[in-house]
Amino acid sequence: MCENAGKTPAADQSPSGRRTPKASLGGPIGLRRPGPLCGQFDAAFDSPMPVIHVLNGPNLNLLGTREPATYGTVTLAQIEAQLQAKAKAKGVELTFRQSNTEGDLVNWIQEAGAKGEPVILNAGAYTHTSVAIHDAIRGSGAEVVEVHLSNVHAREAFRHHSFISSVAKGVILGFGPLSYELALDALTAGAPQKKS
Repeated sequence: MCENAGKTPAADQSPSGRRTPKASLGGPIGLRRPGPLCGQFDAAFDSPMPVIHVLNGPNLNLLGTREPATYGTVTLAQIEAQLQAKAKAKGVELTFRQSNTEGDLVNWIQEAGAKGEPVILNAGAYTHTSVAIHDAIRGSGAEVVEVHLSNVHAREAFRHHSFISSVAKGVILGFGPLSYELALDALTAGAPQKKS
């Protein structure tokens, strides 16, 4: 009998108000391949689906109205909906969060690192200022893909330095909302795809 059968993963509230199931993971960048039991992921995990954390920093809750010439008119809730649909097709659960508070991002990165679950991180302005986020990534061993909607290197000089890039697995920037999807593709490359 499968050890995961009948278990319901815990849930977390996303910015869009939808409840997002939590699970666990590990693979290409942390994704685990299905184990022998019931074709599910390792029995030690709470869910048969791997999890990727999508963490968003300060002012990203204002997307859609904040400087549309730079960030576009797509809202964070719309980015989440698009990413959730893509993740579902790949057989991946997303934990999607946003906070204007640095400590929340540090805690969430540590949580993901402790579980061996990768992170798509748009730290917003904290990218350029936060030694604490740098240390959380390094200290927890979290595998992070840094993303930005805009090309930060084409903007003000103070945005050219990232405290995250040196501890990230990779960096994707300048493609608007597609930056998130490219990060998801990178994290799931080579992972088993969900059958339709």
